[in-house]
Amino acid sequence: MMRRKFKTEEHHRRSRFTGGNDSPGNISYVLPELHRQWHVLFGCMNAFQICNNINKSNFKPKNVLLVCDFINGSEVEKNGGQESKNPNKRKYAWETLFSECVNFQEIISYINHTWLDPSYRLRILQAE
Repeated sequence: MMRRKFKTEEHHRRSRFTGGNDSPGNISYVLPELHRQWHVLFGCMNAFQICNNINKSNFKPKNVLLVCDFINGSEVEKNGGQESKNPNKRKYAWETLFSECVNFQEIISYINHTWLDPSYRLRILQAE
C-alpha cells in the first residue's frame, strides 16, 4: 500500500505579531489551504478577538455563546487583525476549514487543539 504524503506548513497558534514565538507548543502543522482559510477568517487575531469574531458571526448557533478562558502560560498583550471583510470569502473559508466537523462543538474543539493560542481555550455556554 502506498502512503500519501501531504505538504504541511507551520501555523503559529499565537501569532508572532501578537507575541508568539517558534516554540514547539506554539506550532501546529496544517495543510496550506486550511492555513490560508484560517487567516481569511481570523488574520492574526488573539484568542479574545477570535472568540468575539465567532460570537458576532452568522456561523455560530443562536443558542450558544463562546467565552475565552486563560488557562496557563503568558497572557496576550497585543491585538491582531488583517482578516477578510468579504462575506463570500469568509463563508468559503468557514466551510473549507470546518467541513469535516459534525457540529459546532467539534468546530470549537478543533480550533482549541489546532489553531488557538495554547494559553487559552474557547468554551461554549448555552444561552438561556
